[in-house]
Amino acid sequence: MKIEYFDDSGSSRGYYSTANRVNDLTGKEWLFWTRSVITKVYPPNIQHRLRQQHGGQKPPELCADLIKIFTKKGERVLDPFMGVGGTLIGASLSGRRALGVEINKRWIEIYGQVCRLEGMDELDTIAGNSSEVLKDLLKNKIDNEFFDMILTDVPYWNMDRAERSKGKFKKAGEKAREVKKSKLSVFNSEIYSTKEDWLLKIVKIIELSSKLLKPDRYLLIFIGDMYYKNSYHCLSSELAERVSRIDGLVWKANIIWYDVSKKLHLYGYQYSYIPSMIHQNILVFRKEK
Repeated sequence: MKIEYFDDSGSSRGYYSTANRVNDLTGKEWLFWTRSVITKVYPPNIQHRLRQQHGGQKPPELCADLIKIFTKKGERVLDPFMGVGGTLIGASLSGRRALGVEINKRWIEIYGQVCRLEGMDELDTIAGNSSEVLKDLLKNKIDNEFFDMILTDVPYWNMDRAERSKGKFKKAGEKAREVKKSKLSVFNSEIYSTKEDWLLKIVKIIELSSKLLKPDRYLLIFIGDMYYKNSYHCLSSELAERVSRIDGLVWKANIIWYDVSKKLHLYGYQYSYIPSMIHQNILVFRKEK
């Protein structure tokens, strides 16, 4: 059976099939969101200046769009690296429930402040190390505590501590200045001694999270690549390969988010080609058993 849906202005959204098991989208809306590149512009709203203290926060409306693709209204989303709550705000905007876990209480406090300023209800949060919190949730869970989706933005290795460039830099007519550090605030006290250490710790938390996900539902991971110490690190590929080893998870897609608001920086001019990273990856996995 098909039902025509209309938006608030009275325009037709297209036809929704009651056989749709994944989301509340109409056929033409589903077609639009199957594109592998997201170029939609997301404005710096919903207390952006406050949320950007985190540095790695994602647009809540982008999170809302992703949540709408992979869940139905009223369903429940988990974010084991919630930061300042982009996933949780996205869940609120789309009429879903959510639980966020965050090791740094400061980010949870900022999320709460954003909700108060925006007149939103605060969704559930737990302060603590995700590894320990998820183990407790698994130990004490009951049937209705399983989640319908996982959407998370994992730490990008040491990106919050990495140098933006190597050596000194200067502009014409100015004296050379020292190396620029990352503008990202340090997300938490977790230090990854090597990339392998980072992979092991992140995959462990993703595996614990997946055990709380309902069968046939989706797990999405934001992950950016890095240019670091004169070499390109395809973190998305390396992480995807490791997560694919988790029993029951199947890699279904890599969605590219083209961040049109990203400022460009001139690196390596006249000496070496260095890319300005204006995209991030959204790894899509499905729990098939």
